[in-house]
Amino acid sequence: MHKSNIDKPTMTSNSELAERFEVAFNQIHHILKRLNPNEYNDAFMKLLTDSSRKHRVIQQVYYDLKQFAKLRNALVHEKLERKTFIATPHENTVLKIENIAKLLSKPPTVLDIATAFVVSVNLTTPLEDLIKIMGTSSYNQFPVYEKGVFQFLISEYGLTKWMAASIHKGSIHVEGKTVENLKPYEEHHNVVFVKRSMDIFELEDIYEESFQKKRKLEAVIVTDNGSPLEAPLGIVTSWDLIEIDLLVSRD
Repeated sequence: MHKSNIDKPTMTSNSELAERFEVAFNQIHHILKRLNPNEYNDAFMKLLTDSSRKHRVIQQVYYDLKQFAKLRNALVHEKLERKTFIATPHENTVLKIENIAKLLSKPPTVLDIATAFVVSVNLTTPLEDLIKIMGTSSYNQFPVYEKGVFQFLISEYGLTKWMAASIHKGSIHVEGKTVENLKPYEEHHNVVFVKRSMDIFELEDIYEESFQKKRKLEAVIVTDNGSPLEAPLGIVTSWDLIEIDLLVSRD
C-alpha cells in the first residue's frame, strides 16, 4: 500500500532552524560569561543585564537578546519530544541571532572607532604653529612626542589655562613660546596606550575601570603594540565611544 506523505517527518527544516538558533544562543551566552568573569550567577539574563551596563554593543542588541532568551526557553524547556519543538524560530530570527553572535565573537577593534589620523607635535613646535593647527583641525587633543617618546597630551583646556596665566597688560604674547611651555598645565592627564588589535569590549573595560577609580580617562592612544615608544596610529576619547552605536547599526 502506498504510504501517505502525511506520515513522513515534516519538522526537519524546523529542527535545523531550532538547532542553529540554539548554537548561536549558546555562543552568545559563552561570550557574556567571558565578559563577566567575576560573576558567580551565570544565568543568561543576569549576564546580559550586567554586560549591557558596561558595553554599548550589548546595549544595542539588548532587546533582541532578551526576546531570544524567551524563545530559547520555549525551545529547550518545553520540547515535546526529541526533535519536536513547541515553537520554532523563523529563518529571519535565526539569521539575526547568528549575525549578533558573529558580531560579539569578533567585535570591532579600537581602530574602527579611533580618529585614524593623529597630529602629533614636539616640544620645540612654536606655540603659534600649534594654535594655527588647532584652529584648522577638527581635533582638540594632540600627543606630544620627543625623539619618538610620548611626553604629554595637549588639550584645549591646558592651552586655555596657559593663556589665562600669560595675560600681561591685556595681551598674550606667543612669540618665542613653544609647546614645552604648556607642559606644566598638561601634566596630569590620564592617558592610556593600547595595541591596535584590542577590541571595543576591552576598551570599554578600561574606561569602566578608570571611572570606578574616579580618574577621568582623557584619551586612549593606539599604537602597534600599546607602547608610548611607538608612533600613534589613532586616538580615542570618550566621545568616540558613540561610534560603537553606528558600527552596530550598520551591521
